[in-house]
Amino acid sequence: MKPLFALALSLACAAAQASPQPLPVDSQWNGQTHAQRAAAWWQWAVAQPAHLDPLRDTTGAHCAQGQQGDLFFLAGGYGSSHIQRTCDVPAGKHLFFPVINMVFWRARPDMPLSCEQVRQGAALNNDTALELFVELDGQPLENPAQYRVATQDCFDLYARLPAGAPKRFGNPAATDGYWILLPPLPAGTHNLKFGGRYNRPGAAYGKTVQDIEYRLEVR
Repeated sequence: MKPLFALALSLACAAAQASPQPLPVDSQWNGQTHAQRAAAWWQWAVAQPAHLDPLRDTTGAHCAQGQQGDLFFLAGGYGSSHIQRTCDVPAGKHLFFPVINMVFWRARPDMPLSCEQVRQGAALNNDTALELFVELDGQPLENPAQYRVATQDCFDLYARLPAGAPKRFGNPAATDGYWILLPPLPAGTHNLKFGGRYNRPGAAYGKTVQDIEYRLEVR
């Protein structure tokens, strides 16, 4: 029995070691920082037509909408969300997604908000984040709190709106939250879960709870 137990233990350890690990938040990949990717994620999210909004997608049917290049964005949800999605992901794509996050922006030209002020607004709920979790194929990620990212340089939230879309004002904007960049997953089926909650009573989105699950088909 001992050799069989040792073999099972070795296989379990090998499987755990084979799980792709997130890139550190201070690393650059493909010429971008995590903060720049977080800004690009929001620009992608708000640029899609309302009926294809990736954050309102309850099944994953629209997960390929607006995807570009070697990076594949995964969405959470607006406010408190409990969502299960199935998504086809092209092989070789890095995955980028928020465990939980906020975006804050100047929505009208006459609003007296500076870049520093919108950065502070985006940070407030994240200072209270609790019970963060990321789990890939049954393997929990250790200490998701270490992946907090905040944009230092503000951005135009609506910079990627398609030509002809109604003009919207979203500059300056800032995002703050917990962001994961995963290397490409092996071909096949993978289960990804992530989320957490805020604990800032009385604030906008201050009691948000995110619980997101993806069945990813990589091929």
